[in-house]
Amino acid sequence: MEYFPAPEIDHEIIRIIRSLGWDHIYPDRVRAIRSRGTRSRRILARCHGLPKALQTGLSMPAHYVIEVVSEKFDRLSEEEQIKTLIHELLHIPRVFGGGFRNHDYVQEKRVKQLYEQYRKNSLSGP
Repeated sequence: MEYFPAPEIDHEIIRIIRSLGWDHIYPDRVRAIRSRGTRSRRILARCHGLPKALQTGLSMPAHYVIEVVSEKFDRLSEEEQIKTLIHELLHIPRVFGGGFRNHDYVQEKRVKQLYEQYRKNSLSGP
């Protein structure tokens, strides 16, 4: 596996966070990376959190990394890429403490609704 910074995805994540009014997500503590060379067949992206033990040991607040699997993510349409990023951001809980929301909360129906809200907000401007 290889990992690379993804500043263009960082910018899209910031647009999504602002557009959807997700004040509980701190954009300065969320970063995107691209990965290449995974053996996973179905994964488009993953959300990684900094565990509480590392936060304490390193004296750092919670941080999250959104990993996009280049071989899969880059082939998606722009709409599907944004839906994928919304999906991954939904895993970040309101407490922003390093943990995750599971797929009982992060559902396709919710992603579709939020994508429509994002589109509407993007078309209406700031």
